Amino acid sequence: MASATWTTDTLSNNGGLAERTLARLLRTRQVSLASASRRIERGLPYRLFTELCGRLRLTQAELARLLRISESTLYRRRAAGRFESTESDRLWRYLVLYARAVEVHEEPAAAVEWLHAPASALAGAKPLDVARDGPGLQRALGILGRIEQGVFG
Repeated sequence: MASATWTTDTLSNNGGLAERTLARLLRTRQVSLASASRRIERGLPYRLFTELCGRLRLTQAELARLLRISESTLYRRRAAGRFESTESDRLWRYLVLYARAVEVHEEPAAAVEWLHAPASALAGAKPLDVARDGPGLQRALGILGRIEQGVFG
């Protein structure tokens, strides 16, 4: 049985750009749910962290804080070249959020601006800040879905 390709079908109706963004970040042709799970279990490479910092316009310390990783742990992960599975799972949330924001806003710069801006639908919190856990990520993705559908209230 072939593994399902990761799409944003559960997040949006048009897929495509988010999947391509994730594939570029992961340096692969296709992102499947099974391969994403395997990558997370093995540990995502440290270079993904640094690349995402650049794309999100965050310092390494800022992204580490969002991922709940201490400075000393971050130093060890840099030396090892990859994150542990639980840290990779948290990093994956931000990869998905970034990819989905790029898809909805159609431009990386607009996506990053939205991710850094306080949102009234999040009680004034920034999408980057609420995505620190699974439910928070779902809230931010839900807002992106509403924006995509033209529902801004």
